[in-house]
Amino acid sequence: MNDKLNTLTARQKEAYLAIESFIAEKKMPPTVRELGELLGEKTPGAVQGIVNRLADKGVIKKELGVARSIQLVDSNSMYLEVAYVPELKRINKRNLNNLLNIYNLIAYHPVSVDLFGEEVKECFFLDCPDNSLTKSNLQYGDTLLIHRISSYDNFKNKDIVLVFYDNHLLLRYFYKSKDLDKVILKADSNLLNKEEFLKDDVFLIGKLVAKIQRF
Repeated sequence: MNDKLNTLTARQKEAYLAIESFIAEKKMPPTVRELGELLGEKTPGAVQGIVNRLADKGVIKKELGVARSIQLVDSNSMYLEVAYVPELKRINKRNLNNLLNIYNLIAYHPVSVDLFGEEVKECFFLDCPDNSLTKSNLQYGDTLLIHRISSYDNFKNKDIVLVFYDNHLLLRYFYKSKDLDKVILKADSNLLNKEEFLKDDVFLIGKLVAKIQRF
């Protein structure tokens, strides 16, 4: 890694150190705007160019179109690869199509890719939204790790899914229906007095990957 750092220009080294310091202090990567402020650079395109060149030289990694996706690369590190997973404030009708907007983010948390697999890069954290699966040991106060999936083809029977229905955010067990226009969503107790839904009436947000339970 030192060899790679030695190939950087002075400006690139300054940016690399700024990213390193920001992550150490804030526990999440900087946005392009924040990095620009640290470097005294007001032109977003110029900052993005520096970031791109750091990625080309193999000292950072980043995902296109994803905020705060910059990760430092250290081949000598004994730490496993991490993904920075966003924690969301809430999910409602207004932000369903833009969950990761900056006003809905609380923080980004480093999560081991080795532990959860590559899918963790497409996940978010959210507080458990309801108590409909308490018998399955899911309840208010738990923090859920949700894999963002919106295609019915990517779900299997008995997956626990996060769905939005009739202005309610719900956890349900997913089952395929014989009617291709419908889906079966089961809770531990049928509070809505309804288990079969038209697909057009339900917004599938994602699948439960893990939970964090506080004691």
